[in-house]
Amino acid sequence: MDEKQALIVDDHPVIRESLKQVLQQTFPPLLIRDSPGTEDVLEEICSYPWTFVTLDINMPGENGLNIVRKVQGCCPHTPIVVFSLFPEDQYTSRALRAGAAAYVSKTRSVLELVQVIKSVLRGEKKSGEPITQFALSTRETEVLRLLAKGLDREEIATSLGIHEKTVSTYRTRLLQKLGARTTVDLVRYALEEGLLE
Repeated sequence: MDEKQALIVDDHPVIRESLKQVLQQTFPPLLIRDSPGTEDVLEEICSYPWTFVTLDINMPGENGLNIVRKVQGCCPHTPIVVFSLFPEDQYTSRALRAGAAAYVSKTRSVLELVQVIKSVLRGEKKSGEPITQFALSTRETEVLRLLAKGLDREEIATSLGIHEKTVSTYRTRLLQKLGARTTVDLVRYALEEGLLE
């Protein structure tokens, strides 16, 4: 039971396999297991102290959000990241109320899902705030990368063809999303995520 493992629950084998490969590469110390989410999925989740679980909502058996609620009764310390096709603006708050650590739409890239999982594992969830905030848009990532390279607002604005005021707005949004206080914190995050490579 000392071996650290994570679990992917999804009824689509292609999604399970692709997620498994990416997560195994991203989290090499973990053994990544997968499940099609059959009727005994609750027992499966509660039978082991998973480092984290990714869970789809729309499965053949019980609704994923009901499973999340039930998991809170048997293993409330297991972080569940709901990864489903439904829009984030409609389902994030529902997932969090059910007890999920985060909600990520399948319209996002797998790399964004990985970002969210890393944030969950760092314990960066804010009470009542969706962890999906940590999944950055392409433009936010561009601004973060340039900030981390030491460019000032004017240089970033010129580089991206946007107004300086817009750069300030992106910086403020990055601070909020990443739970950072200063630009130094943003630089540290960019380094940890390999954005300068």
